[in-house]
Amino acid sequence: MRAIRFEQPGRLNLVEVADPTPEPGWARIRIKAAAICMTDFELLRGRHAVDYPLTPGHEYCGVVDKVGSPSDEKWLGQRVVADNEITCLKCGFCRRGEWRRCAQYRQIGFGPSGGYAEYVLAPVQNLHPLAKAISFEQGALLEPLGVGIAVSSIAGARLGSTAIILGMGPIGLNCLAVLKASGTRRILCLDQRPKRLALAKSWGAAEVAENAERLKELAGSLHPDGTDVVIEASGFHPLVTLGIELARFGGSVVLAGFCKHQALPFEPDVVQGPNRRVLGAGNNAGFIEPAAYAAGDGVLRTEDMITHRYKLEDYRQAFSEDQVMASDYIKGVFVF
Repeated sequence: MRAIRFEQPGRLNLVEVADPTPEPGWARIRIKAAAICMTDFELLRGRHAVDYPLTPGHEYCGVVDKVGSPSDEKWLGQRVVADNEITCLKCGFCRRGEWRRCAQYRQIGFGPSGGYAEYVLAPVQNLHPLAKAISFEQGALLEPLGVGIAVSSIAGARLGSTAIILGMGPIGLNCLAVLKASGTRRILCLDQRPKRLALAKSWGAAEVAENAERLKELAGSLHPDGTDVVIEASGFHPLVTLGIELARFGGSVVLAGFCKHQALPFEPDVVQGPNRRVLGAGNNAGFIEPAAYAAGDGVLRTEDMITHRYKLEDYRQAFSEDQVMASDYIKGVFVF
């Protein structure tokens, strides 16, 4: 099969490798679509502790074409999406849903070969059926949609809450889709790229802003008592302090964007005094299934964020810095 392989930081190739064979309890998925995550650019930049070479790709879907156990043959031919976390499902951490603390934890696309290939292997227990109403492209977006569901849950957003989202890349957009569907009102969005703001507006944002000063004006008008929920989804660390400033007394600031290798100075009293909550949302396992249900029932659909479609042989273009930084880029997807 063909697979994109990150040989080492800064170097990638399209290679021919043997078709994988599933062991008992595992299934082989023929990939139909695999979405590109900014985390994979971080892998290519050498900013994650992984062993090279590897085949990334943790946002994918396809059709099961081989299983390792006769008892799992019911999955053959089924359209599926899969959780990426490989765990024991038996230890105390797993029983509490803290999969990433399991001693056996591994993640497809960060060690075990991922979805930027013609086939991927996944544990059968990780599979979720993909409803016929869901396109394969939407299926590849269920993993980040699940992140949006997780972040909204962590934030404690409720019907009637107000919200601000800082950064309207794919994670920010998924958070917007989930917040809007759950009844959050007067959602304000910040980003510097007009195309992303236009999409946010079409998805139900009350107002959008291209800079912090404009956002503060809008918040002062629409959230006069402060904002219930602020989600930092850009990974640009100065926005965290902006989010804390805009959150109301007792409000929540959720860190959904990764600010690795960046120190963040702020006065603890701005959190402690007004009883604000600053919450981490970086490990969100187990939310693909509700994303698949929501998409299958038509409650949440996010295909409109796809701006670029590629074949595997377009891998150099797909992972070029110029491409991902282009003003019209939101989400790229490999389509098979």
